[in-house]
Amino acid sequence: MALKIEYETDYGITCTEAICVIEDIMCTKLIKDDGNTFPVTYMGHIYANNESYESKKNPIGRFSYAFNLDNSASKNQYNLIKQSYIDLKTKSGFTEGIDC
Repeated sequence: MALKIEYETDYGITCTEAICVIEDIMCTKLIKDDGNTFPVTYMGHIYANNESYESKKNPIGRFSYAFNLDNSASKNQYNLIKQSYIDLKTKSGFTEGIDC
């Protein structure tokens, strides 16, 4: 699973088919009097394109975000990877991303 976006590097180079890959996810359980919450933190890298990713080239960017796990009765409630990509698509610079 990945997300394809247009990404401008810190050097001003625009990569029109950059690939964002979540590579690390951490979930913790916070016990509270009014119910438990499950904060999720995810981190990943941005590669110039799919070829760069698959040939294990160095990433051109990084990202890190957090959200609270949806623990409702929905179909994807415990799929941390899917929920992380859904959350990533709400962040500035990733909203036009295409699942790939």
